[in-house]
Amino acid sequence: MRSPRVHHPVSYFRAFLRAIVFCLGPVLLIYSQEPSPAPVQQTEPEVIRKQSNLVMLRVIVRDVQGRSIEGLTKADFQVFDNKMPQVISKFSVDTPLPEDKANKTSTGEKPAEAGNARPATALRFTVLFFDDYHLQFADLVQLREAAKRFLQTRLEAGERVAIVTASGQGTCDFSVERDKFDQALSRLQFNSRFQKFAPCPNLTTYQAQLIDDGLDRDALEVGVQLTILCLCHGGTLPCPDPELYTKNQARQIVIAQEVGAENTLTVLENVVKRLEAMPGERRIAMISDGFLSKNRQYRLDTVVDRALRANVIINTLDARGLYVVNPGGDASTPGMQLRSDLRTIYFNIEATGKQVDADVLNYAAEGTGGIFVQNTNDFEGGLARITSLHETCYVLGFVPANLKYDGRFHTLTVKLASGGHYTLQARRGYFAPRQAEDAAATLKEEMEQAVFSRENLTELPIEVQTQFFKADPETAKLSVVVRSDIRGLRFRKENGRNLDDLTLLVAVFDQDGNYITSEQQTANLHFSEPVLEQVMNAGLPLTVKFDLKPGNYLVRAVVRDSNSQKLGATSRNLGIP
Repeated sequence: MRSPRVHHPVSYFRAFLRAIVFCLGPVLLIYSQEPSPAPVQQTEPEVIRKQSNLVMLRVIVRDVQGRSIEGLTKADFQVFDNKMPQVISKFSVDTPLPEDKANKTSTGEKPAEAGNARPATALRFTVLFFDDYHLQFADLVQLREAAKRFLQTRLEAGERVAIVTASGQGTCDFSVERDKFDQALSRLQFNSRFQKFAPCPNLTTYQAQLIDDGLDRDALEVGVQLTILCLCHGGTLPCPDPELYTKNQARQIVIAQEVGAENTLTVLENVVKRLEAMPGERRIAMISDGFLSKNRQYRLDTVVDRALRANVIINTLDARGLYVVNPGGDASTPGMQLRSDLRTIYFNIEATGKQVDADVLNYAAEGTGGIFVQNTNDFEGGLARITSLHETCYVLGFVPANLKYDGRFHTLTVKLASGGHYTLQARRGYFAPRQAEDAAATLKEEMEQAVFSRENLTELPIEVQTQFFKADPETAKLSVVVRSDIRGLRFRKENGRNLDDLTLLVAVFDQDGNYITSEQQTANLHFSEPVLEQVMNAGLPLTVKFDLKPGNYLVRAVVRDSNSQKLGATSRNLGIP
């Protein structure tokens, strides 16, 4: 077999909120015993099209005691899309690593200092996301102090933490340095939060939404009476049209609320994008008072879907703590000045509004396999729960049958084939795309997600070998050989040859999990039968090279073939003295 002709890869990257996103161009690597024929076009576009429509779910199965169930297989699950059964085409199991439990520090125990007995590379990346647009003053102050205490005592070995806020104030990139955390949290101030527009009448965002929708006359009547009380002093002063005034104020509150919700969801999506560029276990700990997302449900589902595809878990904490809506109220409660029938309606709306505001937090956690913590005043303990190890999750994927690109919401139901007394946590549904996704972009995204994951993928078995030599004290030449076991691939037949395309992506990360560099190659395989037999017995080696400085690194390799669309991925730690 002739030596392969190698064309060096061309790659470029752009920054987005300090996140590094791959934009790698393909590179041609041709193996052939004889002069190779012209490149063959992909003959199975249907497979690629189906892959682009893949719907992902993270499912947690719990018994009656609330303990997560392990050891289930794909055959144990049933998935229904709008009550129609679906074929599960992707299945994997996500479990906490054994070393995570061993390395976890107990309450009050200080974690290892930076640089002292740290793992060669970071194992976990956690973002504390403070939604300071929707945090009340008292909640924000308590959480700020609880977060300082938490970060002083409860970090895990091999963990890197970043602090992000919806307002952009009080942020800190991934670190283990407590001083940086304290400085960032000290900049988290109440005056940066999203303010409700109108103080009179004192409408909640939920009540304002009901009035603006025009479907709840009781909510409008309560709002009108509140306007008369606060603006017209109970009717003793001249008053503008109270109904028109109330509707206008409700509309402005709704508009302001939508701006705040859109901003928070945009920042949350950017955090997911940032974590896409980190290897290993990735999670977001979101702290918020919750917010109404009625008109932003599509955006919320987009964020959840992106987190699922990137294997990012979102845990949430309701920062309102333990709260009870008191129908009796007190003299300072606006509803107490209403007549008895409207007073009951006022407190019912307030109670429902609190539940609806929290639903966005529950939805984000439930949909990504995370946990939602509420009704607790132990903020430090709550932070520990939403940053702790997640439970065993089953990751399911299916391609919806006869999917229409209409943007409509599809209800999802997951069941166990055997039934039993179990509860299943999974996303409630998804929005159909409004247009077909680009096949090339979908394949690129799948490779990138695999390279930033820590999971070993064995659909296409691969082995990684590394070798380096130091050209000088400050530079090392690294050679990475990735050998693929191609015996399970499906080759296309054309003119007596066996054809397939094999794409290799190798990325290098430093000990803090930061992306350093990568190389990509595509091998167009055109094998005769004798050559194919030789390669199947020996394995197919692909080699990439890097120039690195001395240090500890994680080398991550991903291989994908075009016919079967099988993935192989593995990691290897490397130390260059």
